[in-house]
Amino acid sequence: MESIVDSLPILAVAIPLLGGFFTPILSIIAEKVGAPKSRDGFALIIAIVTFLCMIPMAKSVIMDGEILVYELAGRMPPWGINLAVDGLGILAGMIAAGMTLLVVIFSIGFMDKETGLDKYYLLLLIMTAGMIGVSFTGDIFNLYVFFEIMSITSYALVAFYRSGQSLEASFKYLVIGTIGTVSVLFGIALSYGLVGSLNVADLSVRLTALSGLVEGVPITMVLALGMFVTGFAIKIGMVPFHAWLPDAYQSAPSSIAAVLAGGTTIVGVAALLRISYLLFNSLSIGYMFIILGLITMVVGAFMALVQDDLKRLLAYSGISQMGYILLAVGMGGIGGAGVTEMAFEGGLFHMLNNAIYKPLLFLCAGAVVYRVGITKMDDIGGLAKKMPITAMSFAVGGLALAGIPPLNGFASKWMIYVVGGEVNIILTVVAIVVSAVTLAYLLKAFSMIFLGPTPSKFDDVEEAPAPLLVPMVLLVALCILLGVVPELGVDIVKPAGETLYNHVDYINEVLGGTV
Repeated sequence: MESIVDSLPILAVAIPLLGGFFTPILSIIAEKVGAPKSRDGFALIIAIVTFLCMIPMAKSVIMDGEILVYELAGRMPPWGINLAVDGLGILAGMIAAGMTLLVVIFSIGFMDKETGLDKYYLLLLIMTAGMIGVSFTGDIFNLYVFFEIMSITSYALVAFYRSGQSLEASFKYLVIGTIGTVSVLFGIALSYGLVGSLNVADLSVRLTALSGLVEGVPITMVLALGMFVTGFAIKIGMVPFHAWLPDAYQSAPSSIAAVLAGGTTIVGVAALLRISYLLFNSLSIGYMFIILGLITMVVGAFMALVQDDLKRLLAYSGISQMGYILLAVGMGGIGGAGVTEMAFEGGLFHMLNNAIYKPLLFLCAGAVVYRVGITKMDDIGGLAKKMPITAMSFAVGGLALAGIPPLNGFASKWMIYVVGGEVNIILTVVAIVVSAVTLAYLLKAFSMIFLGPTPSKFDDVEEAPAPLLVPMVLLVALCILLGVVPELGVDIVKPAGETLYNHVDYINEVLGGTV
């Protein structure tokens, strides 16, 4: 059993990668024998197996406190390539695999009228491999490789409908995203030039020693941090690097918007935090994250308030929620008695919650699109009578996102409010005001779509089919569970928080020594 668990990190990457490449071949065979739906079943099996790989790893890392290291080609770090699954890695990896599984189930119904689904599942599964690779990799060059895999497939999926709007959004995402990946590559080059290593654990040791020199921190080290932050900030839609995000989320299939909101952005945050706090913690980066977090949450919330398209509103809402995560981990970075641990755990708990209610809301939007074909809120109304489960799911997701008890969003936001009161009460005040704005625009969206009179053209609208409802109901259950039992969420993210404020165990496990 031990050897199987040790091999799961590479299997979790290889299974969706190989499964993606086999999907078009299976699709051709399925078409010839008159069973095209077997392609959907194959994608579902790959998604299930990938998620199942995460469960034993989660037990080992979260419950038993282990760090799983898989060495490729038998070469020891820092010279060999390795995958290192710690608390932060398994958190991001489980989110990526779980999100893919739910979206594949949703897609079986949502995409049933579309053509080119062999390409759709090919790209989705390869993107999943990229997300898990980013979460697990132990060196920064392969971080870039997996980051590119994740990014390139997401550009193509945004353009899946091949309409003028989706192609324009995809091209904008491609141009801005390429700037981000090139920035990450420059950060890698500068870091390697400074200390001659690519291994994350080894870099942490060497860069920390370098920053302690009497003559001060080298400017190249500051530039490297700037390149990494810019690259990952673009991926997660941090203000002012968010220009691509609303168009991409609006134009992509709602299933893909859910993966972007609850998968790639979450993995991007995990990568940003790993690089920032393991490699550059000596640069006092906490204040930077606090400032960027405040700007991001305020701009995102007020931009969402003026939107008339549901998916654009949800896109800006996601930007705003990213600000809460950055604010929390920033407060953790500046330290202080009793602050660091709770701040990191609150930020990571909010990251976990974002991976639940943000995709939930996009899936609800997808259910609306599936039945009425539009997302312009002024032209919809009264759907609660026609689609009660979708309406209930949207209400729960919206209230959770706004931080209303007893749902999961309140639990993580409360931790952030408490830490803000310890650091500076103004931070808590801003966070509460933004939550009030969040509640306002989500109530507006709910009332415009689900309440009021139903336009006559929607008289025959019915509830969404079961494949669309199942993922939504599961996410609703998680919103309630982690709100009623927040200790469960805190226990899940605690090992990830320890990765950020205590690097010793990670470094020792990867390098096989004592720091």
